[in-house]
Amino acid sequence: MVTLHALTDHARQLVLSPNRSMDGKGNLYVLLAASVVLLILAAGMALNGAWLVLPFAGIEIVALGTAMRLTLRKLDFREVITVQNGVLRLERGRDTPDFNLTFPQQSVRFLVDGPDRPMGLPLIDLVALGHCYRLGEFLNRADRFKLARVLKEQLNLQVSKYNTFQRTCF
Repeated sequence: MVTLHALTDHARQLVLSPNRSMDGKGNLYVLLAASVVLLILAAGMALNGAWLVLPFAGIEIVALGTAMRLTLRKLDFREVITVQNGVLRLERGRDTPDFNLTFPQQSVRFLVDGPDRPMGLPLIDLVALGHCYRLGEFLNRADRFKLARVLKEQLNLQVSKYNTFQRTCF
């Protein structure tokens, strides 16, 4: 998802985050519903003499819960671009920024490498002070096009086509 926030008249914040259909509470309800159904079926089989099904039902519930937790953790990732008073700040992380860089706005360019095939994904890079940083690798196709449009039209940042620069991204 690409979300633009106006913090003040001269400050804008662009938040990039993966798409997620449900929050943690919704996933907990799905896990509880699946657990109840699984335990009812396992209890019925155990009453008919197949008691060995019960431990495997428990393992299945734990595996499903672990997989859901790992997926939710992956979907908590954020990239935040803040433009304020001629300074651009890039932050990446989950709850708190793990990665934080600040650049003068005049030294920043965004490179957009259009898709090389009809349904391909465009690549968007932030280039500043001789370094290149890939943006929105977790975004879907529509969100990447929206990101390029927002950078150019809403934030008034320099957006160039890929073939005008040589780059190596970190």
